[in-house]
Amino acid sequence: MVEVAVTPPAVLDVSDLRVSYAGAVKALRGVSLSVPERGVVAVLGNNGAGKSTLLRALSGTLPAHNGAITGGTIRFAGRALSSDPAAIARGGLVQVPEGRRVFANLTVEENLRAGGLAAPDQAARAEARAWIDALFPILRERASQRAGLLSGGEQQMLAIARALMASPQVLLLDEPSLGLAPKIVEQVGAVIREINERGVTVVLVEQNAAMALSVADRAVVLEVGEVALEGAADELAESDAVQERYLGMATQAPVPGHRVASRAQPLRVDDLTVRFGGLTALSDVSFTVEPGSLHALIGPNGAGKSTCLNVLSGVYAASAGSVRYGERELTRLRPHRIAALGVARTFQNIALSPAVSVLDNLLVARHRRMRSGFVADGLRLPRARRERAEHEARVREIAALIGLDELERPVGTLPYGTRKRVELARALCAEPELLLLDEPVAGMVADESEAMARAITQARAELGISVLLVEHDMTFVMGMADRVTVLDFGRRIADGTPAEVQRDPDVLKAYLGGAA
Repeated sequence: MVEVAVTPPAVLDVSDLRVSYAGAVKALRGVSLSVPERGVVAVLGNNGAGKSTLLRALSGTLPAHNGAITGGTIRFAGRALSSDPAAIARGGLVQVPEGRRVFANLTVEENLRAGGLAAPDQAARAEARAWIDALFPILRERASQRAGLLSGGEQQMLAIARALMASPQVLLLDEPSLGLAPKIVEQVGAVIREINERGVTVVLVEQNAAMALSVADRAVVLEVGEVALEGAADELAESDAVQERYLGMATQAPVPGHRVASRAQPLRVDDLTVRFGGLTALSDVSFTVEPGSLHALIGPNGAGKSTCLNVLSGVYAASAGSVRYGERELTRLRPHRIAALGVARTFQNIALSPAVSVLDNLLVARHRRMRSGFVADGLRLPRARRERAEHEARVREIAALIGLDELERPVGTLPYGTRKRVELARALCAEPELLLLDEPVAGMVADESEAMARAITQARAELGISVLLVEHDMTFVMGMADRVTVLDFGRRIADGTPAEVQRDPDVLKAYLGGAA
């Protein structure tokens, strides 16, 4: 007799789910997935893919973020999901939000009691508490301590324990490994396995694909609000498609056209170490950005990439090591002094004035080059008018280079991808020699990413600048970079050409885990 595999019934069914923010921004575009009872389903994807939006839809918290379900259905335990977050939690669908959001001023004991308010009854609370004491003995030891004084790993454990106090049927975990040390990430993975073995279904949202695929039965990869891949976790970990998305395997660098000689100087980072209290965010990191090159700094969430950019731009202080741009040491300089040396930066989150025109946003970057000052410019004195006209002409040239028109239009009325290019143009309007780009294509659809790639390539060629790029989109990175440095948990694990890095076993392990 041939044995037929029995598929566990689905406890959670999502069909053609569509979600928008502020009635305009489409965050999910027809997402469907089925979560089997007692299973672990990992939801993977880059920043802006829609992972956290999916969890907000499942937990009923979308309205708190100005979001709404505009289409599709969610069924939990065979019934249409309630729209009331409290009712959803009491019904057995409980979320652990990103960022270890414990009640910092309450004790560990008080946090756990708060979680128990959603439990079905006193007996369920008592059973859950006994399990939590066995699962997290450190929390039992620190029951009277304020939650805000716990370490990051302990706060993550408390956030999970608080959710377990509600005796959930399905546990929604949003980025539980974010910013945690390697040993703690391993502990989180072990905790997820043990929770699942006790019969709790888990939906795990993660950018750390290695950890997620190691604990999951099935996985779904989201890409700009749509399901790009789905299947068994072990099969996806070994698939070319996942390697392409997480390591940009099938890419070829664009061939630049005319390129002017670089004005930049080499940027040398030597043994850079950054500590925050007892946490080491960067440890002895070294790399060199050659003049005129595009150098990518990549790694999973919590690897230390943004920390490195914050040191290079003067936002964070280095605990040890050196950063030199040309002959100048940067680690002791304030941000405005570093900017004056010809270093400009963009940020992952758009930092433009939405009510102001594109032109005026770009002109902000020219003020340090203006001699007349704000007062003369405001009074429209003749010399100030002449100077403004000269700077405005240069701004228009850079805007044209980046492919921006409609310069009189308020920034807030532009599509997301265009606003990101406005931020790039504003940085270029400062006439930098070295440009630091933090997640320039996060949350973009394919055509917006292509437009950004063209803009960066054109800027390098025409302006002769160097670029240090931090980005999670590996197809974007590997198609543009001359050299790549890979960080994992604050340490450099690889440095080389895109082809060399893609084949490096340590990089494969960091991104995709042991199955790779």
